[in-house]
Amino acid sequence: MILRNQESKFMYRNILLSIVLSIVITLLVSSTILYFNFDNIALKQVYESDSNSLLQTSQEIRTITETATSLSFQIYRDFVISKLLFYDKPDIYDVQGSMAQLNLYRLAMPFIDSIYVYNGTSELFYVSSNNFQNGIQTKANLGDPGMVDILDHFQDYIPFLPIPRTFKSTNVSSLQTTTVGIYSYLCYDAINLNNSLNSAVVVNISESFFNKSLKKIANNRASNEFIINKEGVLISTDGSNPVLSNYGDRSYIQKIIAHASSPGYLVDNVNDNPSLISYTAPDSLGWRYVRTTPYTIITKEIRDMRLKTIYISLSILLVGLLLSFFMSKRLFGPIDKVIRSLKTLEIEKRDNLQILRQNFLRNIMLGRDAYHPQALKSKLAYFGSKITINHPSLLLMVKIDKYEESTRTYKDQLTLLRYAIMNIGTEVSSSTFHAEGIDMGDDQILLLLSAKEADFKWDPLSFTALLHNIQSSISSFIKLSVSITVSPLQDETIPCFQLYKQLLEASYHRLFRGHGCIIWSDEIIAYRTKEYKFPSQKEKQLVDCLMTGDSEEAELLYTEIVNETSLYPYTVVHLAISHLTLTVNNVLTTINKNHALAFPLYLDADVASLTHVEIIEEINVQFIDVFNQLQKKLDEKRSSKHVELIKKMNDIIDRDYANQNLSLNSIADELAMSSIYISRLYKQHTMAAITDVIQDVRMSKSKDLLLNSSLSVADIAERTGFTSDSYFYRLFKKYNGITPNDFRKQLKYENTLLQKGIEER
Repeated sequence: MILRNQESKFMYRNILLSIVLSIVITLLVSSTILYFNFDNIALKQVYESDSNSLLQTSQEIRTITETATSLSFQIYRDFVISKLLFYDKPDIYDVQGSMAQLNLYRLAMPFIDSIYVYNGTSELFYVSSNNFQNGIQTKANLGDPGMVDILDHFQDYIPFLPIPRTFKSTNVSSLQTTTVGIYSYLCYDAINLNNSLNSAVVVNISESFFNKSLKKIANNRASNEFIINKEGVLISTDGSNPVLSNYGDRSYIQKIIAHASSPGYLVDNVNDNPSLISYTAPDSLGWRYVRTTPYTIITKEIRDMRLKTIYISLSILLVGLLLSFFMSKRLFGPIDKVIRSLKTLEIEKRDNLQILRQNFLRNIMLGRDAYHPQALKSKLAYFGSKITINHPSLLLMVKIDKYEESTRTYKDQLTLLRYAIMNIGTEVSSSTFHAEGIDMGDDQILLLLSAKEADFKWDPLSFTALLHNIQSSISSFIKLSVSITVSPLQDETIPCFQLYKQLLEASYHRLFRGHGCIIWSDEIIAYRTKEYKFPSQKEKQLVDCLMTGDSEEAELLYTEIVNETSLYPYTVVHLAISHLTLTVNNVLTTINKNHALAFPLYLDADVASLTHVEIIEEINVQFIDVFNQLQKKLDEKRSSKHVELIKKMNDIIDRDYANQNLSLNSIADELAMSSIYISRLYKQHTMAAITDVIQDVRMSKSKDLLLNSSLSVADIAERTGFTSDSYFYRLFKKYNGITPNDFRKQLKYENTLLQKGIEER
């Protein structure tokens, strides 16, 4: 106890000294820095204040611009007003209705000075205005000739962007003419063949509304505020010069223009008075907002601020020291005790409650525990869960893709990553659902989602977007790819606890869907109703291809067999791949025995069990690699044996050509080999089929007998292995174009002529 008191006193003394020293040093340093840097600080503060107000003004003007743009487009598309735009001669009722509609648009927004609706066919302006121009005007009589010039050269202006301009306005009562500044927004759609406007809507905003906020803010500090474009032309009046006055020759304007794309401030002469000039970067219209403040006003504020800073610093220092001394001793004990207790309780609650909640939810999902609805509700409330068990709910299984690679990369941090995935899923879905994350170990995280509203409306599209948002957020924040399996929506939460096994089975179909997929479990479970039959014929063809070393055909057959299982339950996939693994390994064993190959490569048992396999390409790579290596080994071994085997087949044909039973199968039987195999092998090396070679040999022998013997055609057919003389006739004529008798006669005639020629010589 004594030791603890000594430690507490020592801690109190250190805290008190640290606080006092911190206060003193901080105040001295900050006051000194402020005192000697008040000029720059004040300028920056004034600039920041000016910058904020200028940006606020910019936003207000941008809002007015956007409103005017939207209004002009809305008027152009208004069905009532469209009659003024497109009808040559609208009747009086249409004109009255349209003008009333125009007046409503103008009166609804006080900053609008006037609205022009121009009909290019009739060259008439329909004007809604605050002045005498209200009504129908021709191009010649329009009191705004500048607008006529704009419409005649509309190609020089960008639609929906403000056009600053001035025009002469005459007061009807006093006949006094004044120059009016205005901003016009031009909206048009159709252009005539002669490149003239078919129709247009023009919304005019009085310059006074643009300058209203400028003057209001500027007058707070006797400042002057105005707007210029990128050439330095005045866009708003500064009180002494009208709109479109050229300020480009003024030195401070030239400096502003030189900083083409950035905001800032400078000190320069304005009307021979040193002033602080604050300016913004060009906005979307290319406008820059400028404020000039006399430097004498700022320096007066600086002097006042220096004195105030000194007084305030001394006051704070004195009060801080007194309060630190008297209050620290009184507050230290209770605060220290409370803080210690709170920290202990917080740590225990955080650690134990989180572990207990995870175990509680995990046991329910695994079917180890079951609760009555009311007991479940109380239990969830105890753990601080917001899940509402009588609201529509569903379950998500989030699986980490490339889990083994992640295990090697992050090692002991995987628990934190799973916790981060739960937090991200909970946060992203929080707008619609109350969510609970459950760490199921390894690569599995469950998200239990309960709708916030009892009358929740299921929208597959928006929910799919939410799932993609979860995936993209996880990828963005913790650089992991995940696949998500979704359960059917349940009317209440409790049925979701029985869906874990269904989700787990459905999640295995990531094998075919790939990393980052979204799987709907009801779609996968529907596969259970389909009956699967293993394609034995394709398996036999696969074996033949492997025996002959045709890896390309074997790969195609293997891919077809495996891909067919993608529409069946995962057990079918497992059994099919296990069956294929056993078949391929048996083929490898047979080849090793028959060909005396040293081929130790076999498919691993992990392939058949699909252990640690996430996507089908991981299995395909192993099978195809075995196929290719097998083909390579067989090609090397067969290169010397094939020639001998083909010679044996040719010898059999030469020996047994007269045997009518000579065929591909008889040769295969004699060689104790597959007929398909020797047929492919023979054709691969000789570019001819065995059956064609047999016929060629028989045909060649028959020609020799026709030429060199007096045997009948029937006897020759029998001696050369043909089944009948009629078949021999047809085949002989097909091969040679003439019958056997004609062939014999032709050869004898040619031999007679040849003999006579020899004798005459």
